Amino acid sequence: MEQLNQVSEASSRLSEILNREFNALETKDFEEVEGIQDIKFALMQELHEAWAHLKQASNPNRQLMEELTGKLEICKEQHLRNSLLLNKQMEITRNLLNAITKKSNVTASVYDKLGKMN
Repeated sequence: MEQLNQVSEASSRLSEILNREFNALETKDFEEVEGIQDIKFALMQELHEAWAHLKQASNPNRQLMEELTGKLEICKEQHLRNSLLLNKQMEITRNLLNAITKKSNVTASVYDKLGKMN
């Protein structure tokens, strides 16, 4: 029963952390995002260990296991949502950097792409 409570509490805390991470990503508060990573990693480790112990239990309560699985699925969806937002922001930043560097490289470059002098 202890592992059930541990998984339930850890998955609830992880869900809260993932929501905080999403809000920080939306507002582009990358210091907050960075600070959340250690907390998120520790919770995921705690969940992994508690889930492993729970799976080894002789007769886990089926209904509670289904509820916990549902909570973990929500966490997974939140993590994927955050990952998509982060990847989108990284792509935008990369595109901006490429646009800036190509513009400045065109005027400063002495050689073309084939290595011939302009």
